Amino acid sequence: MAADLLHVAARLRALEKGQAVPIVSQRQTVIQPHARILTLLSMAGEDTSVHAAAFGGFGEPAQVFVVADPRRRDDQNALLRTLLPLFEEYYAQCRAAGTFPQIWVSSAGALGHLDTLADRLRFTDEPEIRRLGELWTYAGERSPVAGQQSLISASGVLRRHYATGQQESEDEHLLALLTWIDPPPGRDIFAAVAAAEETPMGVKTDPLFDRRTLQPAITDFHSAQSDAARAFHQTRIQHMLEGVIRPIYTAIQRSMALLSQPRWQANAALDELAQQESDEFERFMQARDQNHGLPYHDSAKAGAMKIAARERAVTNVEAGMLRHDRGSRERGVVKGSVLRGQLVDVEEHHLGPRLFEYDLVLSSHQDSLHLRLGDELWLMDGAKLSMEITEIWRRGPFTWVTGRVGKGKQAAKKMSAGPTLDFGPSAPNWPGIGQELGQMSTRLTNEPWTHGDVLPPATPSAHPKPVNLRAAIEDLT
Repeated sequence: MAADLLHVAARLRALEKGQAVPIVSQRQTVIQPHARILTLLSMAGEDTSVHAAAFGGFGEPAQVFVVADPRRRDDQNALLRTLLPLFEEYYAQCRAAGTFPQIWVSSAGALGHLDTLADRLRFTDEPEIRRLGELWTYAGERSPVAGQQSLISASGVLRRHYATGQQESEDEHLLALLTWIDPPPGRDIFAAVAAAEETPMGVKTDPLFDRRTLQPAITDFHSAQSDAARAFHQTRIQHMLEGVIRPIYTAIQRSMALLSQPRWQANAALDELAQQESDEFERFMQARDQNHGLPYHDSAKAGAMKIAARERAVTNVEAGMLRHDRGSRERGVVKGSVLRGQLVDVEEHHLGPRLFEYDLVLSSHQDSLHLRLGDELWLMDGAKLSMEITEIWRRGPFTWVTGRVGKGKQAAKKMSAGPTLDFGPSAPNWPGIGQELGQMSTRLTNEPWTHGDVLPPATPSAHPKPVNLRAAIEDLT
């Protein structure tokens, strides 16, 4: 709750200033120098269509592809076949360099549209279209995984760096968000944002534009009596949609440029995320090389393993950010998930010949610590040292915590009272995901009865049935 109040305070500050305020000093996302921008427009009422596409690299002009009417299947597939070699080449370059591809889209809506398209395309009959769907599936399947760096929403990344003076849902409009970050001089911020919101930034065109401009042009295209007339109307439609899609592409370029500025300091947690992404990408492409299919629905075993992997990813990302990202560390202190205390004493206990135990005694002024006896905490900076909480008590405005040292007894022996230390969860363990999945695979070799059609036989209780069942239940309370 306190961390949420910090975010509210930042939004109030932005509202007061009439400009977005930075909420972190370190970069929150890996920005691949070879990243690609993909902007798609779909026709109203056709959520799985691609009416126009813009594709290009960071700092490069957009390649724009438009079809007059995506409901014409041959034209739609021709556009998709044009996109396939662009992604094949990009993915091949990333594999050769031992890194991973990164695709930038404008917003969460655009991210969901690409994921939906990938699901649809990978089950079509045409091999080329199916291949494009498979390549897009890598980014789509990575998008809900904590810490993934493959499919990036420009609005989502900017929100992790800035707080605006509007509601969070309004930050999904990329141009409005950019207007808060870099407002026009001498103009009221709300007037500037209202003007920015007139420009479409998602995957749909403006309904008024559809009704008055686009739909009549498509009708004229279908009514044309000659190839020359159809080509003329197709060119009209292309110019119309280029006027919609190019500003979105440009806004994503602006976002990437803002986040590439030297003001954002390095974040060591991102190095681990980049390496994890490279490993995941190589595994995915190896599976494609071996012609392993992508199922429409996961089996119970595959679903359980994906859930376990995602849960472990959340834990690892949080642990990595707490260790390397200063903003995350301070939010952890405010929330109480990180113990920040002054080392008051190091107690040495002699248990036998050359056998010692050490207790660390810390004093903290945090109001909302989330600690329980038996919790294991790790020193977040310096030596590799852990302690198990053995005692917690309140003394005036301070909380005193005693912990028995587990790992790092030699480091504890050299400590002396005085410094302020941060303790929190253990360091991220990315290889541990593979070990956990291996154990799960062994356990799930035989399908559990909860996922099958046959119930296990009833096992009667060995205890006699009570004469008065109600009285027996009341006696339990």
